[in-house]
Amino acid sequence: MARWGGGDNERKSGAVNIQPDNAAELRTILEHRANQAFVDEACDTSVIAKAAALAAQDMGNARQALDLLRVGAELAEQNGEIPMTDTHIETARERVQRGRVTNKIRDQTEHAQYTLEAIANLQTSGEVPARSKEIQQTYEQVADSHAASPLSTLKHIQDHLSDLHVRGFLRRHEQNKGLSGGQHDEYKLDLDPAIVLETRTEIAEHTQ
Repeated sequence: MARWGGGDNERKSGAVNIQPDNAAELRTILEHRANQAFVDEACDTSVIAKAAALAAQDMGNARQALDLLRVGAELAEQNGEIPMTDTHIETARERVQRGRVTNKIRDQTEHAQYTLEAIANLQTSGEVPARSKEIQQTYEQVADSHAASPLSTLKHIQDHLSDLHVRGFLRRHEQNKGLSGGQHDEYKLDLDPAIVLETRTEIAEHTQ
């Protein structure tokens, strides 16, 4: 179906623009690439328009648009569904986004990952938003399960929670209980907990 994959000339010339673009610019880039990569009737203009529109709504760069078209082509070919359709592009978007989140998780420090895993466990069992003390207890169990020494103080956990919130992994809820309970923060994941748990399982399997 496709002859996908950039050649040396493309890599050397920087032909793939990764700066923000609008849908019209992305569509032009995709049309040019599709003419090079696909056999006739394997990819029509509606699919290209779909990939360009989704990429423009999200990161707004040509790299993501090309990823959507590439993964969509792989899905269509794997399933024997030629030509590629909008459905393939929508599924490709889910895969590309999931891969991006997985890579972000892998880039975090060991104990930041344990913290994410702890919150994912709490979220799966419906125990979020959770206070830092509750997260610390589950975090210690997670660290123990990986034969790691947990961080010793609540302040360390709070620092990780604050950092993960800034990085977009967590939602923070400020609670004010007044004179009776004071103020405190509660946290939950701002992404699918299944992605965190699956990523952590893969990492653990490769480090054994």
